[in-house]
Amino acid sequence: MKFLKMGLAKVISLLLIISFMLTIVGCINVNINDNKDNNSGTANTDNIVDDLPRDENGEFVVDYLENVQLNMWSVIGQPDQETLLNLVKKFNMEYAGMIEVKVNSVGHYDYYNALDSTYANDYGNFPDICYMHNEKNIEYALKGYFYPIDELITKTGVDIDFANAYDNIEKTTIHDGKHYGVPIDAHGYLTQIRQDIIKKNGLGFDNNTRFIPQNYDEYQTLLEGLRELADTGELWVRNINLDQDHSWYQLKTGNNKLDAAARATVENFYPAFFHSQESDNLTALYVNGGSLVDANGDVSFHKNEGFTKYVTDHAERYNDRLYGDAGNKEAAFPTGQVVMFSEGPWMVANTYDLWWNNKQLSTAGKLGVTEEDANDPIYQNPYVAARPYYMASESAPAETASKWYGNGHVITLTKKITSMQKAAAALIFAEWLTQGQNDSGEYNLVEWCKAGHVPAWKNVYESDTYKAAEAKSMTLQAMGNPEQIIALESSQFATTLISGLTTAVGNIQSELLSATGCTPDQAKRILSDIAQSTQEALNLLKLGIK
Repeated sequence: MKFLKMGLAKVISLLLIISFMLTIVGCINVNINDNKDNNSGTANTDNIVDDLPRDENGEFVVDYLENVQLNMWSVIGQPDQETLLNLVKKFNMEYAGMIEVKVNSVGHYDYYNALDSTYANDYGNFPDICYMHNEKNIEYALKGYFYPIDELITKTGVDIDFANAYDNIEKTTIHDGKHYGVPIDAHGYLTQIRQDIIKKNGLGFDNNTRFIPQNYDEYQTLLEGLRELADTGELWVRNINLDQDHSWYQLKTGNNKLDAAARATVENFYPAFFHSQESDNLTALYVNGGSLVDANGDVSFHKNEGFTKYVTDHAERYNDRLYGDAGNKEAAFPTGQVVMFSEGPWMVANTYDLWWNNKQLSTAGKLGVTEEDANDPIYQNPYVAARPYYMASESAPAETASKWYGNGHVITLTKKITSMQKAAAALIFAEWLTQGQNDSGEYNLVEWCKAGHVPAWKNVYESDTYKAAEAKSMTLQAMGNPEQIIALESSQFATTLISGLTTAVGNIQSELLSATGCTPDQAKRILSDIAQSTQEALNLLKLGIK
């Protein structure tokens, strides 16, 4: 059998991808009734009953709405879930008696399977609104789940001006010239950095005055410098957890229980951990000028020189102990066992900054904090987050090398909505969240952005409200201008393609942790094999849609 020559890892990966794609094909071809009727392409707004309350001039009047209930499924989990729920609560109070949005928080890993399953088997509980990732927007629109927003704006008169949206983010909601979602935000994974350790050891840049690497070479130099000092027992580290001893000390050999729990040692120290298997990989692909598919729609991520270097770097850096595996980064980082790791900005905004830049670090004479420590702005605020500039290799095109991949969220209207009153109410909520302002002129969307997101809207980003929030937020400063985001290629097969990319990097990381390990050449072979498996799954999916 051919499978016997493929290797176990590839067989498993291929079977998983194909199995998942066949499930999706089944969902696409399912026979449906009621407003699920024609599931070919996109939903038809002509099926919506025009029951809008109007005044004597025939104009829709929002105040005439009476207790319109909207069921919204949210993909947002903690810690930023609380911010979204508070915004929805605020909206419901402002529109009390007219519109009420009820939130069902499904969660990142269950959301899309639950959406497909509910659509096929329990349509009565299908949501009216999906608060979902923008990278999934067109894929699910082409399953027939969502209405074109533009048509509903015209029919209801609810004004959402897409001219204010950033083109690079808005594009994820557009198919065949129509919007199938209202863009909300964008974000990408950030690099968490212990700038105090970098400064203390003289490994910074620009005469040890800058502590964030800005390109591939600087990042590599930093990794190697940290490893060399660690191996010679010369690396200075400290614990920045609350109520711990914050004294500086140099690494030592020996991994006793105390060391393993609270102290960095030569054995447990790594300059960085493996990067996220999610959007970090897409950043590595896009900043190096690559794409998921080529002009013919065939898988191409394995053909990009910069991305190939990214995956072979995994092998080289792990084998040289520049990278550790995907262990408990949140525990290792504050103790000094790791200097850099990747995480989502929602954690930076809501949790990490509060944990690791605490007031104890600026209080001299307590918990080992010296006068020098307390008076140094870098030692006072040892934790900083930054965009992953370091992923661009020498071959990266200039127009993408300084950018980064970012997905985000959209609001969609599903064809569970059969009343124009509900359609109008849903658009009013989308407009309120993305464009609405309070009595002081502050955008509602800024509150959401504070939880770890940049706005998908120019007028919000350029507002005084946002600029004031950005000045106070390390997260917003790190993410910077939304124009620098490279959003996902709009695709009907986003799940297939992202799954292939993630599987390739995940398999390489797993192989590195195996007894036999993994060389850079083996990493290339794994990448090529998974690209082939992804292409086969893509072919099956296309065949099933025809």
